[in-house]
Amino acid sequence: MRRHLLAMGALSLLIGVPQPALAGGAGTHLAGFLEMDAGARQVGMGGAFTGLADDAMTVFYNPAGLRFMEASEIHIETSTWPGDISYQHVSYGFHHSVMPGTFAFSWAVMQMAPYAEKKEYYDPDSEFDIGIGESVDAGDMAFGGSYCWDFGDGLSVGATLRWYHLGMDDAFCEGVTGDLGVLYDTRFQNLRLGASIMNVGPENHWSRTGSETGTGDDFPMPTTYRAGASMRIFDIVTHRVVLAGDYKRTPDGADRASVGTEYTFNRGNLFMFGRAGYRFNYDEDGLTLGGGLLFPTSEAEIRIDYAYVDMGNLDHIDRFSVSFIF
Repeated sequence: MRRHLLAMGALSLLIGVPQPALAGGAGTHLAGFLEMDAGARQVGMGGAFTGLADDAMTVFYNPAGLRFMEASEIHIETSTWPGDISYQHVSYGFHHSVMPGTFAFSWAVMQMAPYAEKKEYYDPDSEFDIGIGESVDAGDMAFGGSYCWDFGDGLSVGATLRWYHLGMDDAFCEGVTGDLGVLYDTRFQNLRLGASIMNVGPENHWSRTGSETGTGDDFPMPTTYRAGASMRIFDIVTHRVVLAGDYKRTPDGADRASVGTEYTFNRGNLFMFGRAGYRFNYDEDGLTLGGGLLFPTSEAEIRIDYAYVDMGNLDHIDRFSVSFIF
């Protein structure tokens, strides 16, 4: 009983975070790539994963979900976006043979194709490329370490400490953020309730902006609040259906929601997945669809996932991931 009260208290604490503290103006935050939903499986469900949270990619949604890993897992995901921008996410979750709890390492990268610098005197109508400078490289990356503790009776708490690096030409920005998540399994129809605060960290600024010692203005980190729930609504020998829903408060104060479902069919050791989701109040994202296949090998189980994201005026995005479970 005490642990049930503890679970409700922990969830209430995260859910009761003062919302104005997480709000800001659009475009006034650093490291926006940290807000990106990760994993083709998760995105195929509309990104509604805060309450489901049952594989190593949960470090990008709710680190408290690491407790549901039954084996070591490696997940690798890639996607290409309009404007020659690519994203990669990697996570590795494992149980230590001696130390209690569950551990994970994660890596996120955003890369832009090199582009020509345009000077203040750039003339787009000139046939002599007046004002076009050298090629500029830009990209961001982050590396994180996560830990999840299972308190028993369905309650788990997880945290992530993450180092990030932002780069554009000679300018750069480096710092540290943290995530905190809570997950409670009610044991009723596998109903799970989760909440997390992501990307909490001090304000930071760009360095070497225009000179060796020049710095830019200070900007806050993209602190994001998430809450979600999931439930297994159908489960017989070879068929399973899970429903999930998420609420997300973005750094610019927007309230967003997503719903998703995952259907699983298995025949022996072969598993096939079908997924669908929808995102509400996103700039372009709407319908998401996905599928996957899990099969055993002599060394590990391999899962291949794909997600289709309708981006409205920006067409669509294809996201691919491969997972190794061993």
